[in-house]
Amino acid sequence: MPKNIAHYNGLYGDDKAQVSHSYIYTQLIMPRPRTSNWGLKPHLHGNLYQLFFLEAGPATLDAGAAPLALRTPCVVLIPAGTVHGFTFGPQVKGRTLTVAEALLDTILQVSPGILIELNSLHVLSDFPPEESFAELLTLERAIHAEMHAHLPERQLALNGYFKLLFVKLFRLLKHQQRQVEGNSNRNLHYFHEFQKRVARAAPFEKKITQYARELHITPVHLNRICQAVKGKSAQEIVHANTIRRAHNHLVYTSSSISEIAHILQFSDCSYFTRFFRKHTGLSPVAYRARAYRDAIQALN
Repeated sequence: MPKNIAHYNGLYGDDKAQVSHSYIYTQLIMPRPRTSNWGLKPHLHGNLYQLFFLEAGPATLDAGAAPLALRTPCVVLIPAGTVHGFTFGPQVKGRTLTVAEALLDTILQVSPGILIELNSLHVLSDFPPEESFAELLTLERAIHAEMHAHLPERQLALNGYFKLLFVKLFRLLKHQQRQVEGNSNRNLHYFHEFQKRVARAAPFEKKITQYARELHITPVHLNRICQAVKGKSAQEIVHANTIRRAHNHLVYTSSSISEIAHILQFSDCSYFTRFFRKHTGLSPVAYRARAYRDAIQALN
């Protein structure tokens, strides 16, 4: 473990605590009368599961290679043993709920699938009407009230609230995963439609803005889709298609270089040669000669 990562058995800053199997703690995160940010340095809790319900205000999560700016309202789920830190703006508002990992295991033992899914760090920020952020806050407040009421069968009531809370969090996670999958499928649809349009058009017939307009998306969105699917810009996809067409003419026809340049609508033969060499490292003549030699060698 890196020396600069603090390890707490209790809450943040408490390295001497010995929490019980039934440990539960709730806390308010209130706006502060200050102008500077504040926060929690990266740390971990060896035996505590934490939930941050952030209602409003700027907040950044530090739990990976780069800090993640959080969009409030959101819920951050932090399993035991997960390194995390936060930077909060002065106006941040929310609540935290901390529970012993052993108690959570006991409460959710009849639903191991929920435990498995929620045993990784997650940020939930997409709330459909049936699983609203307000409902989650209401459940957290109910847990807080039940903890301090000292009524009969308190643990039974708390177990019920926790089960309902984690079922709702599980559903939210599944909803968020479906949204990501839906976006991925839409991206693939747009990319395939772009590919078909590029294949049908002459190499320099359309600009990227025209392709994007036909797909009813922005050029920026089209570039992001191409980067996500192929790791290339939209313009690079168009150029690759042009090189593929040139390859077919050079290898499978006897057309001259000037004829191929004309077929592919280059303004002149020298421009076609420069373009082709830039993308393949060879001139069209050298490329055709190498393809011819490779074909001869394959026959011998």
